[in-house]
Amino acid sequence: MARLGEVDAALQGALRDFLEAPEDAVEGALIVARIVDPSADVDWARAEIARLADAIAEATPAGVVAGMAEAGFRGARERYYEIDNSRLDAVLRARRGIPISLGVALMGVATRLGLPAQGVNFPRHFLVRIGETLVDPFAVAPTSVDACRAWLGENGVRADGAFAVAPPTAIVARMLNNVRLLVHAQRDFPRSLAISDYQLMIAPRAYELHVERADAWRGLNAPEMVVAELETAAECAPDEAIAARLRERAAQAKRSKSVVH
Repeated sequence: MARLGEVDAALQGALRDFLEAPEDAVEGALIVARIVDPSADVDWARAEIARLADAIAEATPAGVVAGMAEAGFRGARERYYEIDNSRLDAVLRARRGIPISLGVALMGVATRLGLPAQGVNFPRHFLVRIGETLVDPFAVAPTSVDACRAWLGENGVRADGAFAVAPPTAIVARMLNNVRLLVHAQRDFPRSLAISDYQLMIAPRAYELHVERADAWRGLNAPEMVVAELETAAECAPDEAIAARLRERAAQAKRSKSVVH
């Protein structure tokens, strides 16, 4: 079994299989849970989602939302930035989570009741659509497009693409990004790089990710790797202006002396 900060070949295989047939966001989220903690109890999590679905009194969008709220689910306001909020099994046990993990739980229950459920890639705050009902997973309550548009305006966030469907692959990518940002902020650069290895399986030409990997290598005092990541980022950049800036950063990094032995 890989240690934290290392890539696990079995998890790489599981993620690869998921990417070939990304039909169930729950299964993707459980792979993320195992990346966060290899001891994550994914079998229990599957059983718990099935149990929650069985306990829903009314197999409707409103019934799912009400049932999950009655079961005690709500946003983890006091401990929002804890890594366990990205572990679906931990969220199901604690009945607390961030919008995307609570959203996956809602989607899992709804899907098992035969209801259509999709993630909504809303900026800064993941949403879910169950049938025709737009749901705020953090509040575990219905919301509306108008209310969400008002929030975007109040916070100066562009509305373009705000209500786009988030397929299971995008949900996994967003969950992994949340985890990586947390461990990077803790300066756990080896673990940040390992998580980004999984992200690159989903989006190998994401230039922003290569830039962020360069930052992690810089934190490990590895200028050669900083250069390699910046050069790759330049190759993947969406336009020549960004590519030129990245090549200049790579040239600056080349002038640094490596302390890696």
